[in-house]
Amino acid sequence: MVSEFIERIALLQAHRNDKFPEGMFESFRENKFWLYNRSDSNIFGTVSVAYILKSLKPLVSELDGNEIDKVIDKAKKSFDLYQNKDGLKTYNFWQTKPSQHFPNGYLMKRYKHFKLPDDIDDTALVYMTNGYNKKEDINWLKEKLKQHAFPDNVYSTWFGLKMPLEKDVCALCNLMCLLLESKIGLNTNDTATIDFLNKAVLSKEFLKNTFWISRHYATVSLIIYHYARLLGAFDIEEMMEAKKILIGEIENSFDKETVWMNKVLLQTAYLKLNKSGKDYLLNWNCLSKSKSTQKGFYSFIGAPFAPLKSKYLKNLGSMKFLQIGWKCEAHELALVLENLVLRENYLNGKI
Repeated sequence: MVSEFIERIALLQAHRNDKFPEGMFESFRENKFWLYNRSDSNIFGTVSVAYILKSLKPLVSELDGNEIDKVIDKAKKSFDLYQNKDGLKTYNFWQTKPSQHFPNGYLMKRYKHFKLPDDIDDTALVYMTNGYNKKEDINWLKEKLKQHAFPDNVYSTWFGLKMPLEKDVCALCNLMCLLLESKIGLNTNDTATIDFLNKAVLSKEFLKNTFWISRHYATVSLIIYHYARLLGAFDIEEMMEAKKILIGEIENSFDKETVWMNKVLLQTAYLKLNKSGKDYLLNWNCLSKSKSTQKGFYSFIGAPFAPLKSKYLKNLGSMKFLQIGWKCEAHELALVLENLVLRENYLNGKI
């Protein structure tokens, strides 16, 4: 079954065409209220698939690991297209030279207002997938991050000078995975960011103000999943209580969750956070629906009005009918594959 999923993901990897560079996984953005649907050649879907596959390689057979390497190697060929326009080692959601924001669109691609600066999320995922964890790479990135941090030292999502500062817990979890993986000592910004992530759970802000604490992911299941990426991989002493709260929330919400893909994420998070828990949750089989298109799930959200200064327009940004959702079939398959591999390893006593 693992081999089948890897093969299905590999078959979705694009050959060069007029919409997607070679090695990418096709994505599209949509707003069903406005009957809006466009092909979207962003790096997020592709690097997310590659990052997940890389993390699973130690848990699969040598043969499956070799197939994973092939997929990752092909994906990496597209990364340079998304590197900073001036050659710096930061990365953008869309292609940069020239900018191809809102690709295949008719209106927003014409205006610089909708052009995005480089961001910590895509940058962290590219670094971890490419293996940019040398001391000089991380120290350079940390200095860059400091230049765009909040006054309280917490890192902001964006590297752009004109972009409003923003704290997104999912993006920060990905960034802290990179910084902790590098094993370079924590600085003031790192500890402030960890403290912010901790308080967002202890205060239950991730439940009370889900959109505003992570407006690019915007669901409790995705937030918990990204926290599990971080806390499942690293023992952060000051976040032990937060870890317990996240485990409790999964146990409380799992049966109530109606979006199938969200259940996959919650179970995966549970496996990462708590390897000995409720059997019914750990034994829930996600494969029965894994071949269908997942409804009600977006792996990434865009809210064009949310960064604006007007309080009225910001509030409009939180309304779903004005949001854009991104889907990538290969990314969803990779998330299901991750669940399958972790669950099989758990049931076989390997994790």
